[in-house]
Amino acid sequence: MKRSRIVLWAGVIAFVGAWVALNVHPAGSESDGGITWHSFTEGVTAARTQQKFVLVDVYTDWCGWCKKMDREVYTDARVRDILQERFVAVKLNAESSEPLEFNSVRMSEAQFARTAGVTGYPTTLFLDERGAVVTILPGYLPAEQFVRVLTFVAEGHYKQQRLDDFLSRGS
Repeated sequence: MKRSRIVLWAGVIAFVGAWVALNVHPAGSESDGGITWHSFTEGVTAARTQQKFVLVDVYTDWCGWCKKMDREVYTDARVRDILQERFVAVKLNAESSEPLEFNSVRMSEAQFARTAGVTGYPTTLFLDERGAVVTILPGYLPAEQFVRVLTFVAEGHYKQQRLDDFLSRGS
């Protein structure tokens, strides 16, 4: 009886370990439909070097809309293609104590999220290649609308108009 419990628990532990290995994607890994996600500091540095925009996906582990964004928006081929071409993608956990460096200031991911004005999740923060804020997008958007936001940033429309005005005009 004791031996069968040990075998059962060993099987449970092996299953949980395999599930975690398949479902947890560290920063810098290929996940979410082929997008390479970076840590904040790594992403900002890469954007400067590559002369690309930074997309910062600010999330929490418990956020259902964040998970929906990962499942339905970041896996969309149009979103993925624009991100790969014009952006460096960053995941930032708004409740994490992981350190980051931004403009020579060290802080935690949670402190950065608060400083950036994030009050809900998901929030998508867009930075230019120098690290200046381009726009902040609170909440979930379906892939088709998200493509329009990516276009707004990537094509420089933010220099002439507000995001709301851009989105309100027809395609």
